[in-house]
Amino acid sequence: MYDVAIIGAGITGCAIAYELGKYNVKAVIVEKENDVSVGTTKANSAIIHGGYDPKPGTKMAEYNIKGNVYTKELCEKLDVPYKQIGALVVAFSEEEKKTLEELKQRGITNGVPDMEIWDKEKLLKEEPNLSDKAVAALSSPNVGIVSPWELALALAETAVLNGVEVKLNTEVSGIEKEKYKIETNNGVIEAKYICNAAGVFADKVNEMCNEKTFEITPNKGEYYLMDKSQGNLVNHVIFQCPNEK
Repeated sequence: MYDVAIIGAGITGCAIAYELGKYNVKAVIVEKENDVSVGTTKANSAIIHGGYDPKPGTKMAEYNIKGNVYTKELCEKLDVPYKQIGALVVAFSEEEKKTLEELKQRGITNGVPDMEIWDKEKLLKEEPNLSDKAVAALSSPNVGIVSPWELALALAETAVLNGVEVKLNTEVSGIEKEKYKIETNNGVIEAKYICNAAGVFADKVNEMCNEKTFEITPNKGEYYLMDKSQGNLVNHVIFQCPNEK
């Protein structure tokens, strides 16, 4: 019998395991793939966002600001690559410049430090490879980039060193609510509590022991993987100005 079973070994599940490893808790991570960080975690944008985008007053805004600071500290503790290179939201019209002002005010309300609106001259001086059609940019220097897979792995390894178990290649097929019996392809796991960190499958896991209360609709994006020789093409994370889409 475990105190806590964590379903999913992405960044969220590994972070929960890392925290539980600080206490006298018998915990286990249950992961259907053959390694940690095989789902969304390994394939995201690797950006530690600044906090100027979420709507003020929301939990997302609160935790974005806290997470931005904490992730940097965490990477230093765990010796995980992290670079605070800052971000630029680039405007290509006078209308988009108004959006930059809105984002800046939202960021100030949320508590984002040191934001500035750069004019075209400063923008192209800092980023000479940007299109000369750019007219301005919002600078958010607290934005960072991290290796998501390495961070998840470091969290999981530290958790294991502190006594947390990890069961890979173990897919959850059903959950009985009585003292939580988790049915898997590798037998039944019993736990007093369950943390549902199953990523895009979190709704399916929830429905194994609860009524349907939410549905996840996954969306896929595309990334261009470029040669390392292109690593200095820009010096910041570059965002387009958000629009109605």
